[in-house]
Amino acid sequence: MNTRLTLVKAGIFVLVILCGLIMVTLQWDKNNNLPVLDKAEPFTLQSITEDEYSSDNGKIKLMAFFYTNCPDICPLTMSDFKKLQNELKLRKVFGTKAELVAITLDPEEDDLQTISEYAQKFEADPGGWIFLRGTPEQTKEVADSYHMKFKKVSGDYIAHNTTMFLIDSKNQIRGLYDMANTKKAVENEEIMEAIHLLINE
Repeated sequence: MNTRLTLVKAGIFVLVILCGLIMVTLQWDKNNNLPVLDKAEPFTLQSITEDEYSSDNGKIKLMAFFYTNCPDICPLTMSDFKKLQNELKLRKVFGTKAELVAITLDPEEDDLQTISEYAQKFEADPGGWIFLRGTPEQTKEVADSYHMKFKKVSGDYIAHNTTMFLIDSKNQIRGLYDMANTKKAVENEEIMEAIHLLINE
């Protein structure tokens, strides 16, 4: 008898939790917005066009860290960025309301010429796909502000986190996404939907 009563109580508890989750989901959809996860510190770095780039420019941005000697995750991610670039252009927001940002983690090896040649492989349009380089000190400062951990472990290989950051026009982090790997591409559809929501906030 006690066991049956316990099971009934457990069932009611689970039902209440499920109802709560459904209510939250419905409210989330109703509000149609994304949570603010953190404040993104503005930074200034050098672009491959040799201009100074300021992240405090009022644009929505998807930001990833990379390095040109990366054997897999970075080039796979940049290939998916190319698809995002095309989609942003189709929606006529590329470079005006939204942009893609890629910051090298290896400024000692990745000079502007090297990064420029790398960007060309992915047909990156500098009007809205920005490749950036800083000094080692600037790179660490920016990476630390996003809790991006990286370390050169052997030769040209750098171990690094694989998180990308969706940043709104007020320099707030509104989404975290995984970079691509051999088994999974970047979640381009989800990212485009999120960018659309931020544009229309």
